[in-house]
Amino acid sequence: METTALAAEADDEVLREVILSVSAELDRIWDDELSPPAVSAPLYHLTGRLCGCDDPFLPVKVKYTQEALRLLPDVEARILSAPDPFAAAVRTAIAGNVIDFGTGGHSGEAGEGGFKLEDILEEFLEKPLFMDNIRELKDRAEKAGTILVIGDNAGETVFDRPLLKMLKSAAVVYAARDVPIINDATVKDARLAGVQNEARLVSSGSRMPGIVLEDCSAPFRKLFEEADVIIAKGQGNFETLTELCQDGRIFMLFSVKCPVAAHHLGASMGDMMVMQW
Repeated sequence: METTALAAEADDEVLREVILSVSAELDRIWDDELSPPAVSAPLYHLTGRLCGCDDPFLPVKVKYTQEALRLLPDVEARILSAPDPFAAAVRTAIAGNVIDFGTGGHSGEAGEGGFKLEDILEEFLEKPLFMDNIRELKDRAEKAGTILVIGDNAGETVFDRPLLKMLKSAAVVYAARDVPIINDATVKDARLAGVQNEARLVSSGSRMPGIVLEDCSAPFRKLFEEADVIIAKGQGNFETLTELCQDGRIFMLFSVKCPVAAHHLGASMGDMMVMQW
């Protein structure tokens, strides 16, 4: 939560209040049965209230979205020239998943002590997949009537667009967050990224950095139940959706970002996942 408070430009007094209040709240709500996103969500919202800022990462979300939009034409051209454009689009969508300030791994500005999106895209187009269910995803997507894509981080949404274009044989719905939390994409953030040009853009109704159906709106829950294929972006969605069901129609696209998830999956930090669930 300290990173969130600093993003909100909290002074030392407010930062101390955040640390003490979050610690007390964590003690109150802790439950071993809760997923990490379910535990962290109220702590992020509490931090925002104490700092008087409900979207402290807004400037950096806009920056990365604009940077990704600048790169998009070259990225799309490269995908279309790849030996397997669908696989390249999937890899590009995973590459965007590194734009994440909830893990503490990339808190700088692109090209200014942070990370360069061009370098990451280059790496992820060639990097081996730890779990590779791309063929299964493509086969299911080609037969699907409705595909629900659950987005993750702002900026990353731009790099989801090439994959969305390749799903045009189905009705594609893209769900973003209802309210700001960390740098997860809200509907407003996703609209800035141009997602509405490739899919029907909706709110999940969720206030969490993941999907807990009880926290989502009734329309989203209906979409979730009726979709033929669900593509879920990011580790937060992985951590929550794997607790819901395992019927083969969910595909998790993410980069492993924490040691606990790596251990659970038998993977290493930074491994790329296309996991059917």
